[in-house]
Amino acid sequence: MPCARILAERGGPHLPLGPTLPMPRPITPPATLLVRLPNPLGDVVMATPLLRSLRVGLPDTRIIVAGNAPYEALLDGLDSFDRFLPLDRSAPHDQILGQAQADTALLLPNSWSSVLAARRAGIPRRIGRRNQMRQLLLQHSLPPIPGATPMTELYADFLPSVGLQREVLPAELVVTAPPQTPLPDAANLIGVAPGAAFGPSKSYPKELLLTALRELHEQQDLIPLWLGSPNERSMLEKYAQELSFDSVLPAANATGLGEAKALIATCRAILAMDNGARHMAAALKVPQVVIYGPTHPAWSAHALEHTTILRRDELDCLNCHHKICPKADHPCMNQIKPSDVADAVQRTVIVVVPE
Repeated sequence: MPCARILAERGGPHLPLGPTLPMPRPITPPATLLVRLPNPLGDVVMATPLLRSLRVGLPDTRIIVAGNAPYEALLDGLDSFDRFLPLDRSAPHDQILGQAQADTALLLPNSWSSVLAARRAGIPRRIGRRNQMRQLLLQHSLPPIPGATPMTELYADFLPSVGLQREVLPAELVVTAPPQTPLPDAANLIGVAPGAAFGPSKSYPKELLLTALRELHEQQDLIPLWLGSPNERSMLEKYAQELSFDSVLPAANATGLGEAKALIATCRAILAMDNGARHMAAALKVPQVVIYGPTHPAWSAHALEHTTILRRDELDCLNCHHKICPKADHPCMNQIKPSDVADAVQRTVIVVVPE
């Protein structure tokens, strides 16, 4: 049986870049620009290059971002926008967006609800992608998504619509405070993020993951630091209990994304699924080993100079995007050997911190 192939390792394959676009036509800069963030955490991280380009290219424009409330802590410390509007249950989204008093909105989600909320908020110029006839409510519509393309590239397509040259900058996050979680002194911490909001098909089986972590502890004395959302807390506790050595769980009273950033920044590397922790680590320049199965790596192909991808690329069922695998043996995950995972992490750690 062939081993899992490492598709991308610290530089990886040369993925196709976005289209070469003509210089944008002169456009009067918006006075106040609203950027409606996407909903997945990883996509929000991949939207930070767009925010940086907007800040640099529109220095006199007031830039307001709106997104799920927890993302305020995720983006805390960035100077690429002026205000964060949390989209929570305090009021309908159109009322919250109306607080921006924006004249232009960049709608990064491809949903009808996002464009309807912007219209009801009275934002006169709405920019987004054509999808399911939503262009009827857009003043400027971008072409539909062409296929598996990095989200950093797709978000860069919005720049010409506000008169800026298309460019793709690196994703960025800032740690604004040290972690509240007590950490072992001089520990060799390896962040481990086993979950995926997408669905269980993205997750590496527990017993295989624990086997890989045991090997890493025996050979490199690496200590897992468990990472996940508050909803995954009980799962992380069960994983930790099944190890015969100590690992680190985030403090129960420190569950926000600010704490997650601080914890990730302390790690020598991150072992993750195709999930938000991988993107946060990439933006913090922490190396990652990422296990891919049902989703296409091209959607998240940024910061590959810090990324090692493990994937059974010979399988014909890849890129199915099923949330639950329809096959009894879930081959895209079960056929990745724990020894391959441990080996990839060890080589990543050795590159980062020479022995």
